[in-house]
Amino acid sequence: MTTPRFAIYRPIHKAVRQVLFSTSHKVGMSDFSDVADVQEALEAIDSMLSLLHAHREHEDKYIHPLAESRIPGITANFEADHLEDIALSTEVGEVAGRIRAAGGEDKVLLGIQLHELLNAYIGIYLGHLYREETVMQQALWDNFTDEEILAIDMEIVANVPPQMMAELIPLMCRTFSPADLAPVLAGVKANAPSEFVEQVLKIAEEGLPPRSWAKVKATLDHLSLSGAAGGGPAGE
Repeated sequence: MTTPRFAIYRPIHKAVRQVLFSTSHKVGMSDFSDVADVQEALEAIDSMLSLLHAHREHEDKYIHPLAESRIPGITANFEADHLEDIALSTEVGEVAGRIRAAGGEDKVLLGIQLHELLNAYIGIYLGHLYREETVMQQALWDNFTDEEILAIDMEIVANVPPQMMAELIPLMCRTFSPADLAPVLAGVKANAPSEFVEQVLKIAEEGLPPRSWAKVKATLDHLSLSGAAGGGPAGE
């Protein structure tokens, strides 16, 4: 049986899809005449837009330049997708802002508009995810080794701000498989201060089912031993 190639998009897209769908669900269930419902719905929108913004920036900074260097022209359509994403997400954010400033019946009408606009945006965004997971992923496999692709992923992990990483870990625990999560935590261990590493590992242990945590911990222990033996990052 052939060993599967390293898929750089698969894990993070699991998290992205969960956030997209849960945000749609939250907004769809919200009563926009209720102050608490409005607050929760808009917080979900803000959180979703923040994640998608960071995800887009990571691709633009760490994936696209390297892909373009070996496959000239490959990123053009994806950059066009990102420009469309900026426009559509900005529109969603603007409607959310109008809801904050509105009162009474206007909030309800704007809530309906937000839900419809959000779902139109999600429909378009899902197509972008699919194109990355097929066209771009295959192009990376054809032109980069798994070690090179993993190195790109680890560079992204190493440059996620600590506060954002602490917020992302619970989401990853809800959406990543143990095999997806272990390399991320290994990257944190290799690059972050020990106090922050302890915090992140505690969040992961508390957020994962016991069986999943046992698998992740076993992988981390193995990587630590391998790194110590070979002088790699995990042992530094």
